[in-house]
Amino acid sequence: MAGKIRILIIEDNRQYTDSLKHMIRMSTHLEFVAAFPSAESYINEAAATAALNFDIVLLDVHLPEKNGLQLIPTLQANSPACNILVLTQDSDFRTTLEAVRLGASGYLLKSAPIASIRETIAEIHEGGCIIDPQLSRIVLRALAGSPSQEDDGVLSSREQEVLKLLSMGYVKKEVAEQLGIGYRTVAQHTENIYQKLQVPNIAAAVAAAIRKGII
Repeated sequence: MAGKIRILIIEDNRQYTDSLKHMIRMSTHLEFVAAFPSAESYINEAAATAALNFDIVLLDVHLPEKNGLQLIPTLQANSPACNILVLTQDSDFRTTLEAVRLGASGYLLKSAPIASIRETIAEIHEGGCIIDPQLSRIVLRALAGSPSQEDDGVLSSREQEVLKLLSMGYVKKEVAEQLGIGYRTVAQHTENIYQKLQVPNIAAAVAAAIRKGII
């Protein structure tokens, strides 16, 4: 089993849990560790669970009683080395922001294809931070008119503008038209954003910007 990514599931929908288990068992680089139907069931067995040495938690937001977001600090305290991938039907941008700010490494809608879930697990295991592309656009639309928080100079104001427009679904040519600048300038700003945030794509850039307090 050496080299496999070990997965813990916290999800109250048995059918979806079974689908995730099937995905894991059909993936040569993944290994199923355990599943819990609620935050309380995980907490009650946390001492035993910590000894399981898992790498990734697949976490539902809408759990019975204590919700998934409330569980994130407990998961991090019990297993500091684990990464958390939130899988949910909730497309509310505030929930997305809160999950990332609390430390979730990924946030995907449950409607995401199985291939996307596999890819995201691998990416966050390698240190990435990913938001579902649909959700990244929702977040940026909601924040488009809001002043950015102090960013300690990570991104320039122009780079923040470019990031917001790209995340809202505009292509680089359209961003150039919106901002009244050249296409090559937009391409350079985009490259700068990726380099400064150390990310490979727009969805990851949005996640990184949220966690750094840029947006």
